[in-house]
Amino acid sequence: MPSLGNAVNVGRSVVEEAREQEITFLAASTAYYAFVSLIPLLLLAFVVVSFVAGQQFATQVVNRASGLLTATGEDQLRQFILNPQGQGGTTAIGLVLLAWSAIKVFRGFDEAFSAIYSTDAKTGIADQVKDALLVLAAIGAGVVVVVLTGAATALFPQFPFVGVITTLIQLVALVPVFLPLYVVFPDAGVSVREALPGAVVATVGWTILQVLFRIYAAASSTGPSQFLGTALLLVTWLYFASILVLLGGVVNVVLANRGSYAERTKESETDRIERKQELLSQYMTDDESAPDIVELRDELRELRADVESFEEDIETRTVEKPEVESELKQYVRKRMRRGHARGWGPYLVLLYGTAMTIAAFFWLEQFWAIFAMAVIWLSTLGLYALMVMLGFGVGVMSLPGRISDRIGNLRS
Repeated sequence: MPSLGNAVNVGRSVVEEAREQEITFLAASTAYYAFVSLIPLLLLAFVVVSFVAGQQFATQVVNRASGLLTATGEDQLRQFILNPQGQGGTTAIGLVLLAWSAIKVFRGFDEAFSAIYSTDAKTGIADQVKDALLVLAAIGAGVVVVVLTGAATALFPQFPFVGVITTLIQLVALVPVFLPLYVVFPDAGVSVREALPGAVVATVGWTILQVLFRIYAAASSTGPSQFLGTALLLVTWLYFASILVLLGGVVNVVLANRGSYAERTKESETDRIERKQELLSQYMTDDESAPDIVELRDELRELRADVESFEEDIETRTVEKPEVESELKQYVRKRMRRGHARGWGPYLVLLYGTAMTIAAFFWLEQFWAIFAMAVIWLSTLGLYALMVMLGFGVGVMSLPGRISDRIGNLRS
């Protein structure tokens, strides 16, 4: 039986994995494109409902919305909804924007699940179309379930326990809706049993968000001043809903014991850098593509690391001014302590011997010349020995200074 300690360990692993993958950044872009897709979806809904319900319903919609719009916005809305030509243009624009937003939402979830499971994103057209239809159907069904349960609570408040009943229905209905997302998107051979915990986490999270949204809607007032607050609340709801969907994938990874992110990925550091550089070059040369926020963050992190490495390399290669001055002073002291006498000594002895030998041959003859040469040789040898002893004494006297310099070098 699972113990409390195991549950705590699983929770800690889920939190660490979520931080490692930074699913909040992944969810931000997905929530943005989901919010953008709501605008053309609402326009299409207005056009379809006005076409089915008639002109009177469309006029009521425009009159209700006029209090939230400026005069120019009201005129544009009338052209879109009431004018048949405007309805055609609105339908075309709405379909284009809806398709673009749906593709972006699909790409966001595909890249997110690929990052969580450390797999390659799908590149085939058939796979992308299949997954795009799947995510549209799943998210659309999830939104429909949430809207229908919320509408049932608002339309039938007189029934007892209507909120509890709709919440239970939502819990049961959303699990099979989310389950295909966690089976198909990872591209890692995930079974239905392995994907079930993530679907349950997403379902419970969406249900809690729906309850909180319902409480806010009941407590807030309606009016033009609440329009912006409602839009911000909707964006926030989509953001947390995307986080919950991705959190379900993280839970599946942790419970399946697939290892940490470093253990799952097999890409070497060199290959990763080359791949990032290739992506960066594509973004710089392609005018139609826009880099994802996660890839931009990774590029910025790598650039900062490269700059820090370059600075460290420059610091190790640069010679500091105090060090140069210290070395020059030490060199000058060593040359001064050696003294010039020891360097000039042999030349002085040679000059003395040469002068005395020339004088002996010039002024002396026969035996006295040989005797003078012996005396000169002995005196020259003695003078050289005296110079050597003098140099040795100077060296001994300079020994403490050299020891002090060596200790200073070792300390620095």
